[in-house]
Amino acid sequence: MLKNFSSPDVLYALASLALAFLVAYFGTPLAKELAVKCRCFDIPDGNRKLHSVPVPYFGGLAIFVGFSVAFLLFSYMLTGTLPSELVVMFIGGASICLVGLIDDMYDMRPMVKFICQIGISAFTAYFGFAIEYINVFGYTLRFGAFAELVTVVWLVMMMNAVNLIDGLDGLAGGVSVLESFALLITAILMGDPVCAIVSAALCGATLGFLPFNFGRATVFMGDAGAMLIGYIMACISVFGLFKAQALFSVIVPAMIFALPVIDAVTSFFRRIFHGQSPFAADHKHLHHVLLDNGFTPVQSVVALMTASALFCIASILYMKWKWLSLGIFVLSIVFLAVLKYDKHFLGRLKKKTTLGVVHNPNETV
Repeated sequence: MLKNFSSPDVLYALASLALAFLVAYFGTPLAKELAVKCRCFDIPDGNRKLHSVPVPYFGGLAIFVGFSVAFLLFSYMLTGTLPSELVVMFIGGASICLVGLIDDMYDMRPMVKFICQIGISAFTAYFGFAIEYINVFGYTLRFGAFAELVTVVWLVMMMNAVNLIDGLDGLAGGVSVLESFALLITAILMGDPVCAIVSAALCGATLGFLPFNFGRATVFMGDAGAMLIGYIMACISVFGLFKAQALFSVIVPAMIFALPVIDAVTSFFRRIFHGQSPFAADHKHLHHVLLDNGFTPVQSVVALMTASALFCIASILYMKWKWLSLGIFVLSIVFLAVLKYDKHFLGRLKKKTTLGVVHNPNETV
C-alpha cells in the first residue's frame, strides 16, 4: 500500500489541495465583502449563537469555488475527461450550496430546506451513483431496488451532520479538514486517483477558509459551506469507499465520519424522545455540553478535533492493523463520553496542572 504514495497520481492530488487552498484563502475575504454588501450576517442571540457581534456569512461560497476549480481542473488533467459521477456531484454541490446561501440570507424554513436536500440527493443517486452494496466484515450486503433510497438517506444525513456541528468557531471547518484528509490518505492507499483529487480539493478549500474562522471568526461558512462539505464527503464515500473491497468495507467511512454522525443521530433520537420535531434546533449538541461542563469555546473545539483526529487515525489503521484500529476507536468513544458526562473532568485537569507548577518565590506578578 505504501508504494501508492510514490505514484505520479499523488502529485495531481497534492496540486489539487494546493490550488483549492489558495483559491479559498484569497477568495474568503472577497466572499466576506459580498456578504457585507448583501447585509447577510449571523446575528448573536445570547443562546445558541454565542458570538458577541454580527459575523458575515458566505464563507461557504469561497469553499465551493476553491473546491470546484481544483477538482474539475485536475480531474480533467488526469483522465482527459470528466467522469459522469463528478459532473453530477458538481451540479449537486452547486445546488446545495445555492440552497445554503438562500437559507443564510433569508432563513429558509427547516422543512423546505429538508425537501431541497432530498431532491438534490435523489438527483445524485439516480443520475450519478448509488450505494448498491456495502461490505461489512467481509460479507457483502446488496440493497437492490433500495439502493437509491439508501443513498438519499446517507447524503441527507451527512449534510445535516456537518451542519449540526457548525456551532463554534472553527469546529466544523477543523473537523472537516481532518476527515477530508483521512479520505485523501484512504483514496491513495486504495489506488483511486480521482477520489484522491476530489478529497484533496475539499481538504484544501476547507483549510484555506479555516484561518478566517478559527478562534474569533471574522466570517462563517454558513449552511452553504456546511451542507456542501457534508454532501461532497458523502459523495466521495459513495463512489469510493463503499464500493471498495471488503478490506475497507463500511467500517472505514463509519470511523472517519464518526463524530458528526454520532452527534446527528443522538440529536435526532433525543428530540423525538422528548416529543420535539427532529428539525427543531436545541442547545444539547456535543459542543454545547462541553461549554456547559466548563470548557471554553477554544477548548471545546480542540477537544472535539482531538476526538475526530483519533477516529480518522483509527480509520486509516484499520486497513492494516484492525485490532489496533478498533482499540483506538473505542478509546475515542470513551474520550467523548468522559468529556460529555464527567462535569468535573476539566476541573481536575486544571487542578492537576496547577499542582504540577513550581512557582519561583522571587517571581513578581
